[in-house]
Amino acid sequence: MLDFLRRQAKSPVFQVIIVVIVLVFLFWIPKMGSGSSRNSIAVVNGDPIPLSRYNNNYNKMVERVREQFQGKLPSGFIETLGIKDQVLQRLIQDELLLQGAEQMGIHVSNWEIQEQIKHQDFFRTDGVFDKSKYHNILAQNNFTPKKYEESQRIEILGQKATDALSSFATLTPWEISTRFQYYLNEMKINYGILTPDLFTDQVVLNEDKINGYFEEHKEEYKTAPEMKLSYLSFSLADAMDKIQIDDDAITNYYENNMDTYSTPEQRKARHILLKTDGTNDEKQKTKGEELLKKIKRGSDFSSLAKEFSDDPGSGANGGELGYFSKGQMVPAFETTVFGLDKDQVSELVKTRFGYHIIQVQDIRPAIITPLAEVKTAIATAIKQGQAKGKAFDEASTAYEKIFQAGSLANYAAQENIILNETDFFSQTTPAPEMQGRPKVLAQAFSLNKGELSSMIESHDGYYILYVSDTIEPTVPALASVRVDVVRDCIHAEAVTIARDTAAEILSLAREKGLQPALAAKNIDLQTSPWFSRQQSSGSTLPTNVTTAGLSLSADEKYPEEVLVDGDQFYVIGFAELKVNEATENGQSEAFKQELLQEKQMALLNSWLNHMRVNSKISINREFMGK
Repeated sequence: MLDFLRRQAKSPVFQVIIVVIVLVFLFWIPKMGSGSSRNSIAVVNGDPIPLSRYNNNYNKMVERVREQFQGKLPSGFIETLGIKDQVLQRLIQDELLLQGAEQMGIHVSNWEIQEQIKHQDFFRTDGVFDKSKYHNILAQNNFTPKKYEESQRIEILGQKATDALSSFATLTPWEISTRFQYYLNEMKINYGILTPDLFTDQVVLNEDKINGYFEEHKEEYKTAPEMKLSYLSFSLADAMDKIQIDDDAITNYYENNMDTYSTPEQRKARHILLKTDGTNDEKQKTKGEELLKKIKRGSDFSSLAKEFSDDPGSGANGGELGYFSKGQMVPAFETTVFGLDKDQVSELVKTRFGYHIIQVQDIRPAIITPLAEVKTAIATAIKQGQAKGKAFDEASTAYEKIFQAGSLANYAAQENIILNETDFFSQTTPAPEMQGRPKVLAQAFSLNKGELSSMIESHDGYYILYVSDTIEPTVPALASVRVDVVRDCIHAEAVTIARDTAAEILSLAREKGLQPALAAKNIDLQTSPWFSRQQSSGSTLPTNVTTAGLSLSADEKYPEEVLVDGDQFYVIGFAELKVNEATENGQSEAFKQELLQEKQMALLNSWLNHMRVNSKISINREFMGK
């Protein structure tokens, strides 16, 4: 929850400018006492960064990565991301920003801290700061008011320093004009595409080439590993067949799960909302009373909602809220709706959102499905629940006995059981018994010959596997895969010819132009639609091709090299440039704002780099495992 609070607490301008700095963002832990350098990950101009803060930030970032990958991370993956250094550099940069703010004589008063906290929505009830809510939320997140208020002081301090530095950034007309042209000017390019299939008829193979290709790529033709299984299965379907359910059990299940078989009363309503903010309550109330009079005199509710409602979701739709049941609306609104008759209009209703005028349009009574209609389904549900437990118990008992017997074969002999057997199969072409059971198949191929699996749960029951035999992957004889090898060799040769031909065309284009260069190799000349840095979606060309095209000009018509997308090769050349100006629909202002923010960021980064160069920073690499 604190992550949410901090995100909400930042101002939009600060978010844009401090994109790469991260002050009191997701990984900030307030500095409550300097600590000692012996327990610090780094010391910046004599101010230590405690190891505890570094560890906390690091753990938070690692946890976020795990969440993004749903906890499924390959071994060593975290280390490859360089998270340790990222966290450390952020903390150092934060410390430099704060020290710089203090050097500039920037201070934060207690009043400023109080005002910032008082206006944070998550601490407000009905638009007013709620002290009890404030203390409760902080306590839930292991924050004391002092600790949280210190974090706000540091955030305001950093924002003030940023604003002070950003104020020095200015734009010149030349910079603005250049940016407009950079983004808005449109391009057309001429191009030719060379694909391997255009050159397969030029490929000449002989036995030496085929043999050489096979030797170089023979690992790609290895057979898949195969295995043969002996196994026991404990089917849920078999367990269900053995279970008998009496009428009393069905009745008890029905009565204990009545919510499943009943639909609560639903009401369809529409409303007109007049929002209040603590300063306009009387004005909105008066407005609501006037609208209510109009409705009672026969004015159309839907038309009034479209014209006057402040609810952006329903207002344009005549105030329509659709059907809902109890528990879905705020209490005062819900109480009113479920106390009205169909077509009845309420008086003014006050909630934390403002004043409402409500009309009930329809009522759907509660419905209870009779037991007779769901009796069979209930019996099946009970059986399924019991069958899983029964199958699990049977599998567990068998597993214990297998260990007592010393092997699956001994257990089968003692219990006079015939084991299930598969033929040899691979993971890509599973035996019929393993098809549709991915968890069982994956477990099987995690075992070695002679190994017994654990109990494996599948959608249809439980399995215990024993790998009775395996066939290791082998490189087949060329003769057995010759058709595939020849096909792949032809393709590889054709790719090489396409690449070399594209290079020849590009070289010739620089001398004679692109069209004659392509024509000399029987490649069609194509022309792209208009595209720009701002809008390239109209082009079906690969991104690297359009990006390279945007760097061309009438003076530099061709790129330095052929452009590659998979096994396709593009030879491109400048065709035409269209100079565009920013329109007056806000586009001009948007570009100016973007450019200004870039200059502000550059200025801030330059200042931080200056601070870093002129600061004494020591890092305790021992704590980072380096």
